[in-house]
Amino acid sequence: MQSAAFGQTVSVEEGVNRIVDLAGRVLAVDYGKKNIGLAHSDEFRLTVQPLASLPNIGKKDFLRRVGELAKKLELREVIIGIPLRMDGSRGDAALAMEKIRRSLEGTLKLPVMEIDERLSTVEALEIWREMTPRQQRKYRTVDSLAAALILERFIGNSE
Repeated sequence: MQSAAFGQTVSVEEGVNRIVDLAGRVLAVDYGKKNIGLAHSDEFRLTVQPLASLPNIGKKDFLRRVGELAKKLELREVIIGIPLRMDGSRGDAALAMEKIRRSLEGTLKLPVMEIDERLSTVEALEIWREMTPRQQRKYRTVDSLAAALILERFIGNSE
């Protein structure tokens, strides 16, 4: 039996295998100097749920807490925002995030992908200001809203 999936004709079994390969919860991280925004997807990567942001009290604490989250949420992978310069080059901030990414990957034993986060915090602040207090409570902090935006971008690009 043939089915049109992913823009091409594949067997139903192959289509199911592709869907299973794409499944699994993803955590997005917006790593800031003061706070670390977090958001995760559902296991089918259809919805994004913001989490409470973490105060940034050091890399060791961050790695421990994300390790706990990875087990609790049964994460399949992690996305970390990389603050590229406006011209797309990597400055000191991006290089620092690359080190965090490598540490996360080593600690979690999960793939940790980079995604361009240019202007995600600016975009999140603009959206935050227009939200009602009830909507703000859903996202908890502007940092977690930024992480949710990063994750939505990632999920959208993965389709």
